[in-house]
Amino acid sequence: MVSTRHHPSEFPPPDTSPSKSSPRKRTSTASPAPGTSMSSSMPSLSRRAVSNTFHSSSNPDSTDSITAAPFPLSPTSPTSWSHTTSNPTLLWLTISIPLVIWDALYILLRPHTFHNGRLQWPLWVPYEIYAKTDLVYSPEKWAAGEGFGGAQGVMNVVEVVLYGLYWGIVWRHGVGSERGRGVQVGDGAGGGARGGAGVAKWLKGGRRIEGWRGGRAVVIGFAAAVITLSKTMLYYLNEYYSGFENIKHNSWPVLIGLYGIMNGLWILFPAYMTYVFGAEIIEGLDIAANVSKRI
Repeated sequence: MVSTRHHPSEFPPPDTSPSKSSPRKRTSTASPAPGTSMSSSMPSLSRRAVSNTFHSSSNPDSTDSITAAPFPLSPTSPTSWSHTTSNPTLLWLTISIPLVIWDALYILLRPHTFHNGRLQWPLWVPYEIYAKTDLVYSPEKWAAGEGFGGAQGVMNVVEVVLYGLYWGIVWRHGVGSERGRGVQVGDGAGGGARGGAGVAKWLKGGRRIEGWRGGRAVVIGFAAAVITLSKTMLYYLNEYYSGFENIKHNSWPVLIGLYGIMNGLWILFPAYMTYVFGAEIIEGLDIAANVSKRI
């Protein structure tokens, strides 16, 4: 009895021989303990499978772990989707963004940008001519409370902000590309002269943005182009359905030159950008959906 009291509290198993203990251990891991359902052991098995999956992906040489499922393409992989903008598109943005800012400030800072206004000279002096061509910009329409001009001025601000974000992503994260998306206006141009060949190469080229930044850029650029196109079309339609109230006093040369062609550029280029950027977005969605052929 004395020896029993001083015996260790935890007795060793009755049979500690290697030949009999090993089967017991294998049996205990292969089947749940009595009274434990199979479903209660599933969470631990799931956690172990997930752990082994990530272990195999981080250690490809491991042979004792579960094979991981294929992951999506890396954003920097050369075979992944990327957004490529053409140099002519970037040139258009270089020209149009300052002009849209100029126009928006003229509208939003009225009446100080009108004739004899304290902000007119020298920046908005040319608008004296255009305000006589398109009466939406005239002091008379502003005094009468005409609201369409102010509304499109606010949309100009939204448009410029989006184009600015797009521009920043392209120039900060883009790399040069020999061929841009869309119409290759440089094909076959200037093949003989050295300078002409350089211009043709530039016209065909562009900038490529890979990975998630390319996706962000093309969506922002697409949204901005749609806003510009819709706003300009609305501008024309407003005149049509009002009986050309603001422009019918002009002669045909003035109407075509200062109104038709100038404003028409903000339909032509945004429509082109909407088409090309939209095609790139659809291409990326097709790749994500593993669509190899158009239906």
